Amino acid sequence: MYLHNENVESQQHFAFEPAIQIEAEAQPKDEKAKNFTFYRQAIQKKLSADVFLPNRMRLVPFFGYIALVAAAMAIVVVINPAWPVKLLCGLLIGFCTGILGLLTHEIAHGTVVKNKYLKFVLAFFGMLPFLITPTFWKYSHNRLHHGKTQKLVDDPDAFPTMRIFKHSRFLQRVFPYTPGSGHKRSYLYFGFWLSFNYMVAQLYFRSRNRIYDSLNHRAVTLELTAQFAIFIALLAVTGPSAWLWVFAIPFVVQNYIVMSYIATNHNLSPLTAENNPLENSLTVTNHPLLERLHINFGYHVEHHLFPTVNPKHAKAIHHELKTQFPQEYKFMPKRQAIRMLYSTSRIYKNSTTLVHPKTGEVYETI
Repeated sequence: MYLHNENVESQQHFAFEPAIQIEAEAQPKDEKAKNFTFYRQAIQKKLSADVFLPNRMRLVPFFGYIALVAAAMAIVVVINPAWPVKLLCGLLIGFCTGILGLLTHEIAHGTVVKNKYLKFVLAFFGMLPFLITPTFWKYSHNRLHHGKTQKLVDDPDAFPTMRIFKHSRFLQRVFPYTPGSGHKRSYLYFGFWLSFNYMVAQLYFRSRNRIYDSLNHRAVTLELTAQFAIFIALLAVTGPSAWLWVFAIPFVVQNYIVMSYIATNHNLSPLTAENNPLENSLTVTNHPLLERLHINFGYHVEHHLFPTVNPKHAKAIHHELKTQFPQEYKFMPKRQAIRMLYSTSRIYKNSTTLVHPKTGEVYETI
């Protein structure tokens, strides 16, 4: 999550980096054929038909986590226990809202239910803790990110090149918070960036960036207003004395859960002119218990190949990718990806090289 650049002219001028074009043209013919469609078709042949059915059982944990959030908030506000219990409640709320974010991601892709009105309602409340509207999420994530993954400017989740960085005061100001910047404040990144980035985009950059020209701005404004109204009502009901436990701590936890995956899934990968998940995405594995709790969200190459397949089946796709494409398929333990994230800069010198804008040190993408 990074490139919601306010400098529209710079974005339009640098939308197609020469380095990216050259690399695409330089690919051998046999490699060029291995694109999104090639990999998808090769894997799809090995998958059973039931893999492509919606997984309605995900609604059970979805409503279960909402119930847990309500119960934990009630304990803090009504019972007012000792602070260690409040802390546990705050951590529980953050964990539940974080997983709700992951579940809502599945719902918005249509892997749980197909009815568009039900998807909208579920997404509205599932993203409420992050203050992200369903219309904006669907446009920014489903349409732009999945359609233009790691394409400079057109993918709002892609980090910028040095050219764009030099023309953007916003990017220069937030750079110290990004992994690999070398600043201590960068260790706060996972704990706030998802909500912060989407809020800035929804309130400001969507009206200044050409990639949002086709967005239904009126719907986003109405939905965001409704979410703010609900959020303010909750603040009033819980009272200031409970805000630390029911909002502040959960905010950090929920952002960490989601953002620690988003950053590792793409931000070590090269920029690409063509959408090829085996090139521009990374799968991160974890302890089996965490993978189960985090509903296989780390299996991201799999998700980008089959965004409408529920992550319940991600490991079957993972197995086929390892079997059929052992050289091209990229995956690693999540902890290793995080270490790499903090030992490399997030600004691109060209499509396959990262550069630190202050020190000039360069790093290769994976």
